[in-house]
Amino acid sequence: MAYVAMARKWRPKSFSDMVGQEHIAKTLQNAIEGDRLHHAFLFTGTRGVGKTTSARILARTLNCKGGDPLHPCGQCECCKDIDGGNSMDVLEIDAASNTGVENIRDVLERVQYPPVLGKYKVFIIDEVHMLSTGAFNALLKTLEEPPEHVIFIFATTEVNKVPQTILSRVQRFDFKRLTMAQIRGRLRFICEQEGINATDEALDIFAEKADGSMRDGLTYFDQAYAFTGSDMTADSVRSILGIPPVELFFSLINSIENHDLKGVFKMVDEACSRGIEFTPLLDGFGKFLRNLLYTRINAFNADDLSITEELYSKFKSAALGLSNGDLLRISKMLIDLQAQLRYSTNPRLMVETCFARMAWLDRLTDLRKALAAINDPKSAADEALKKKVAEVAANLAPQEPVEAPTEDPFANYPAASTEGYSRYEIASAWPAICASFADDGDLVFTAALAGSRLETGDIHENPFPISLTYVGETDNNTSWNYQQLQEHPEFIVRLQKILEDKLQTKISLSVKTRAYTEEERKIEAAKKMSPFDLDMEKEPGIANLQKIFAAELVYSVQLKKSAAFAGDDNDEINDN
Repeated sequence: MAYVAMARKWRPKSFSDMVGQEHIAKTLQNAIEGDRLHHAFLFTGTRGVGKTTSARILARTLNCKGGDPLHPCGQCECCKDIDGGNSMDVLEIDAASNTGVENIRDVLERVQYPPVLGKYKVFIIDEVHMLSTGAFNALLKTLEEPPEHVIFIFATTEVNKVPQTILSRVQRFDFKRLTMAQIRGRLRFICEQEGINATDEALDIFAEKADGSMRDGLTYFDQAYAFTGSDMTADSVRSILGIPPVELFFSLINSIENHDLKGVFKMVDEACSRGIEFTPLLDGFGKFLRNLLYTRINAFNADDLSITEELYSKFKSAALGLSNGDLLRISKMLIDLQAQLRYSTNPRLMVETCFARMAWLDRLTDLRKALAAINDPKSAADEALKKKVAEVAANLAPQEPVEAPTEDPFANYPAASTEGYSRYEIASAWPAICASFADDGDLVFTAALAGSRLETGDIHENPFPISLTYVGETDNNTSWNYQQLQEHPEFIVRLQKILEDKLQTKISLSVKTRAYTEEERKIEAAKKMSPFDLDMEKEPGIANLQKIFAAELVYSVQLKKSAAFAGDDNDEINDN
C-alpha cells in the first residue's frame, strides 16, 4: 500500500477528534440534536486549523446510516464514499481554480436533484473568497432559499473578501489558531499510536514552528520522521528543519552585550556553516529576545513559554548588562532588518552589519538618572571611573584648556557612528556628529556638547590637534555645558575615542572658551534679525521709503526665481 502522509492519515473523522475547535464542534452537535441546522455555513480561519476537515465531518455526520447521529460510523456506504472522495451527495469545489459564473451555474444545476444515498446534498466550496463578483451574485438567490435537502459549506482564509450579501445569508464560524500545547498533545498521541519515540523538546519544536496550524505541524513531523525514524531527538529535528539552536542566540546576545564584534561575526559564520538560512535565524532571534524580555519581567513561567525550567533560569541570568530598553531597541533593529532582507543582493553582509550595529550601540540611560545628573552631576558620576580620572580632574584649571586624560577608561566604549571623516571635514561635520549622539540615549553627554564648536590646528601635525570650543560674549565662559566638561573628565575621554574612530588617527584634544570675533558677532546678530530688517540693512532705499511714508511691514512673499527672471525678460523685450 502507498504511504499516506501523516496529515491525511490522522485527519479527524468525527467532532470528538477535532483539536482546538471544541466551540464549533459543540455548536454543530447541538444544532444537529435539536434539528436546528442552518442551510449555509461559512468556516473562516488561518490555514491548517481544520476548516475543510470540519466540513467533511459535518457532511459525514449528516449522511451517515449508523445509529449515532453525532458520530459517523465510518463503515456504511455513505461514510466510505465521502472518505474516498467519490460521494455523489458531497461535492467539493476549489474556488481558486473555479472562479467564474459558469462554474457556479454547474453547481446550481445539481442543487435541484435530491441526494442519492444520504439525507443531504452537501456542497463544500473551499477558498470561496476567490469567486468572481458574478459568481457570488449567481449564488445569492439559491443561497437564500435552497431546497430542503441542500447544505452549503464555504471555507475561506480571507473572510474580508467575501461580499456582505453572502455573509448575511450564512452562519459564520471562526476557527482559532491552535496553541502549542494542543499541537504538542496531538503529536504525542500520534507518536503513541505509531510507536515513535520522540522527546518533549522535539515535539515543542514542531509545535512552535507550526505557528498555530495543525496541518503544518504534521507536515514538519512527517518530514523529520522520514529522516530520524522511530527515535526523534531535538537536535535531529533542528538539523532537518534548519532551525538554529538556542545556544547560538545566547552567544549572540553576549557578544552584543560586550560590544564584541568578533563574536558577532563568528556566530553568523557558525550559523552559515550549519546550513541555517537567514530567515529562520532572524525569526529565532526574535523569539529569543521575546522570551528574554518575558522572563525578566516575570510575565510568563517556563510552561507558558514552552521551555524547560533550566532554560528559563538561563534566560533570567543572560545579558544583565542590557536593559529592557536596550532589548526593545535591538528588537526594532531586527524587525527593520527582516523587512529589508528580502530586497538585498548580499543578505549575509546585511545581517552581519546589523548585528554589528547592535553590538556598537551605547546603552540607554534612565531619564530620571539623566535629570538627576543635570541637577547634581556629581551624584550621577560613575563610581568606577571616579578613581581612574581623579588625578586628571585634580589638575584641571577653571579657565585653562582641558587636556584629555591619557588613560582611557572607555577603552571598550563604542563610537556613536562608524561613519569616517577626513581632517578637512571633521570641523564642518561636528553638528551632524553631535546630532547622532542623541540616538545613543546618553542625555547628559549630549547636552554637555550642545553649542560647542570643533576647531582644528595644523592638519599635518601628529597627533592631530583639535579643540572643543565654547564661544560666548566674553572669554570667561561659565555655561552649564562647559562646566559639565570640567566636572566630567570621562566625557573628554569618550569624545576623544569617538573622534579618533572617525578620523582613524590619534588626536590631541583640548577644551577651551573664547569670546566671539567681530565677524562672528555680526553673524550672531544677523541670526536674530528678521528678513525685513536684513533687507533694510542691505538696501538703504528700503529704509528711506519706510522713513518717508512711515511704513510698517504687514506681510512678505518670497518670489520664485522663475518669476523674477520672467520680469527681466519682459524688460528686455520692452527695451527692444
